[in-house]
Amino acid sequence: MEALNDTLFLWINASDPSAAALLLGRVLANGLIYLFPLYLGLSWLRADAAGREALLQAAVSAAIAMLLSWAIAKFWFHPRPFVVGLGRQYIPHAPTASFPSNHLSFAWAVCAGLALHPARRRAAWILALAALPIAWARIYMGIHFPLDMAGALLTGLVAAGIGLPLRNTLIPVLRRGIEPAYRLVFAWPIRKGWTRA
Repeated sequence: MEALNDTLFLWINASDPSAAALLLGRVLANGLIYLFPLYLGLSWLRADAAGREALLQAAVSAAIAMLLSWAIAKFWFHPRPFVVGLGRQYIPHAPTASFPSNHLSFAWAVCAGLALHPARRRAAWILALAALPIAWARIYMGIHFPLDMAGALLTGLVAAGIGLPLRNTLIPVLRRGIEPAYRLVFAWPIRKGWTRA
């Protein structure tokens, strides 16, 4: 499996990229991830109670995924490609564990959490497709292996599964706890009809 992982990494990792390719790689590897929290935050402004609970389900799934990712890295440390002298690194990165990818664990957990709610499944699929360029770029730029991305997908799915029982317990409580503060902070846009109460 390691041999396949190394081979796939060397096939994707940039060998002699242009300046434009490096810029694109940096934007996709480090910038596109912000689409996920941005989607959750902006969607909250116009969502009804059920929609907000779907968004919170995604956020809780992402939090669980981050905890799982941290635990996996602690119990099974897998070095990054540049640490073992494989390929070329184009983005500065600490020599932390590579497996699973935190970026993709977060992204795919958001997608899996959203997919648990029928009204958000289309958004879940669109965001899942948006995560693919992030996965590619983090390999292309030399800071992750392909199997780190497969591990992240599994981490995200498991995290959403762990969070599923919270759908009818913690999630509604979170929504009811957050909404008063939201209505206070966004009182003016709510009065103007720009955001939903």
